[in-house]
Amino acid sequence: MVTTRAKAKSEDHGSAEATSSEPQTGQKRSRAQAPQTKATQPKEKQHKKEPAQSEQKPVVKNQEGKSDHGEDDDKGAPSKSETSTQQKPKPKPKQNQKKSSNKKVDRLIQQYANLPLSDTDLENPGNPTADTVLALLLHAILSSTRVSHAIAGKTTSLVIKAGYHNLDVLKKSTWEERTEVLTEGGYTHYREKTATFLGELAELVEGKYDGDLNAIPKTASQDPKKIRAELKTIKGLGDVGIDIFFTTAQHVWPCLAPWIDPRSLTTAEKIGLGNDVQALWNDVGEDPEAMCKLACALMDVRLEKRESEWT
Repeated sequence: MVTTRAKAKSEDHGSAEATSSEPQTGQKRSRAQAPQTKATQPKEKQHKKEPAQSEQKPVVKNQEGKSDHGEDDDKGAPSKSETSTQQKPKPKPKQNQKKSSNKKVDRLIQQYANLPLSDTDLENPGNPTADTVLALLLHAILSSTRVSHAIAGKTTSLVIKAGYHNLDVLKKSTWEERTEVLTEGGYTHYREKTATFLGELAELVEGKYDGDLNAIPKTASQDPKKIRAELKTIKGLGDVGIDIFFTTAQHVWPCLAPWIDPRSLTTAEKIGLGNDVQALWNDVGEDPEAMCKLACALMDVRLEKRESEWT
């Protein structure tokens, strides 16, 4: 790599998506606008006399049906945090990626060109490493609760900065340490139980998946329905969270493509792209990375309430 947001909320039994009736916190922002943590740069010593210087083609899968439990359009969608000056430059789009045959699709992909979590400290957002997949799962968990997108994005950035996307680091972290990181991100309403979920997640990944979530598509025979069923066993991750994960992870797990979550598919129809996932898949040349960018772009347009700009 999984990126406007007002519908009725319903509870998701067995997940952290609808566990509280507390009011939302923060303001709605896109994943490109979420706050960041600023890295500090060491000051260079200066001489006293010197003045100061200022792939293989994936198998096409059918789009799954709507999730069993819906969240408000302004809830549970991926957000990105801004990068600091010390972080690596944003990856450029693939030079060999063909332009879409649909001009509006191509414009959306060009405007939202970065892969999910490219603005964080994650080293390989486009590669299916164990760290990348765990980071995308943490992002889905944090983004699927009833918090603002700004808070979800900031907290995701801090969690990754703390190294919790590395299983060894997550395993060694204490509940108190995880709670502190979540609190710093503004994740106050759900920090205690989420800190518990993260600790249990580390045990699950190590014990059930031998330390790598990439075992899931293999054991699930690359079947999105079986993958969804497997992901639902993870505490803190319900249908909305899985929709977010599918949206942001289809470039690293190509068997998930083509995927556009039901609410963003409605946005696609509103702006004149239709609601045929297979047709949009054809428009992007059946490229999982391009499909990921398109799905995230549609999600951002929906959450930012910018449909009128694309009609």
